[in-house]
Amino acid sequence: MNIPAKRSQICTALKKQKVNVALLQETHFRRGHVPNLSKMTFNQWFHAPSSSGSSRGVSIAICKNTPMVVSSMLADGDGRYLFIKGTIGTHTITLGSIYAPNVGQVDWLCRTLSSFHDFVIGIIILGGDTNVALDPTIDTSGGSLSLSYRALRKIKTCLASVGLVDSWRTLNPLVRDFSFYSGVHGSYQRLDYLFIPPKLLTACRKASIGSILLSDHAPVSLDSQTPVHLETGWDNPKPSGLCQRHP
Repeated sequence: MNIPAKRSQICTALKKQKVNVALLQETHFRRGHVPNLSKMTFNQWFHAPSSSGSSRGVSIAICKNTPMVVSSMLADGDGRYLFIKGTIGTHTITLGSIYAPNVGQVDWLCRTLSSFHDFVIGIIILGGDTNVALDPTIDTSGGSLSLSYRALRKIKTCLASVGLVDSWRTLNPLVRDFSFYSGVHGSYQRLDYLFIPPKLLTACRKASIGSILLSDHAPVSLDSQTPVHLETGWDNPKPSGLCQRHP
């Protein structure tokens, strides 16, 4: 997202899909070099830029039509997680955007989930790139493990301890779809997630995985009756209702 043309493409796509909140990973913003984005359709931006280069960075963008008043935020200095909390009308809400490393995912995710648990209040939505397929038999094109079953169980136990479930898989229990393509390995994986509390599922209309267009990751969207429509899932410079996207 440190390229103006890419920022414009992403914001145009988010506006077209009527996204209220976007959870972004790999923004490539460095500390001290974050552009002013407040004049765009998404007029509230919160960032956790990387302090050690431009290969990381996560952000949360809120559409001007979503009157969220943010009261506090918690950002990782390494540009791997960002949590914000506040209110939308009478609703309290906590949003998180995460970008896990491609090694040591288990320990990192468990530590980060613990920090998130200590921070949260109200409606909880956490989205991002875990860099691991949580159910490799159906979430990878080859059906192979990148981590042991014991490691995967540990991640799922940590998610359960925070009270979160994989919204897309819960709403699409029999569907096989992927959010990431590896050109090196010629394989597809579902690495991008929107985690929510189980009680929030009844307010969700649908969860979907889009096309891999502006990134090597596809956007993952959650359309719900909560105050936000979310989307997540862009990776920059290869391009989380609520949307998670990798810019």
